[in-house]
Amino acid sequence: MVVGFLPCCLSLSQQPDRPNCFSSHLVPKSYIRDIKRGCIPRPQILPCDYGEQPSGLRVFVLSDLHTDYSENMAWVKCLSTVRYKKDVLLVAGDVAETYNNFLLAMSLLKDRFEHVFFVPGNHDLWCRREGENYLDSIEKLNTLLDACRGLGVQTSPKVVDGLGIIPLFSWYHEVIG
Repeated sequence: MVVGFLPCCLSLSQQPDRPNCFSSHLVPKSYIRDIKRGCIPRPQILPCDYGEQPSGLRVFVLSDLHTDYSENMAWVKCLSTVRYKKDVLLVAGDVAETYNNFLLAMSLLKDRFEHVFFVPGNHDLWCRREGENYLDSIEKLNTLLDACRGLGVQTSPKVVDGLGIIPLFSWYHEVIG
């Protein structure tokens, strides 16, 4: 398995005396230029560097899709319906605030990837746009989990080609005191 790391120094343009923290053989010059200008485009899912037919399991991770914004939903719709058919996608929350956008986005992703795993984020559980439809965020969570089951999206542990994937749900509580 090859893992790539793309360093990010967003404050680079604010510190001109700072040495360049990017290695030219790791990061494209266009990306460095975009960071210096403060304009970082949405990353694209790129084909495997080892040719068109990758060997082994490929796992992709997405989060913060926020498909309630039309341009983000358009990005999901533009993903190839062929290129990722044997791959795994981990969706790490914040797909959409509304149930309909969540359902559409997750069904599109499930059409594109063989295995899709989902862990809810805070925006997924917000009720502000659909407050009259849900008593609270727990009720909305149960509705989203039911939708995932219906779509074939995994929300519980599963082994895929020898790789154990364990979606963990966690919540935080602000401690006052």
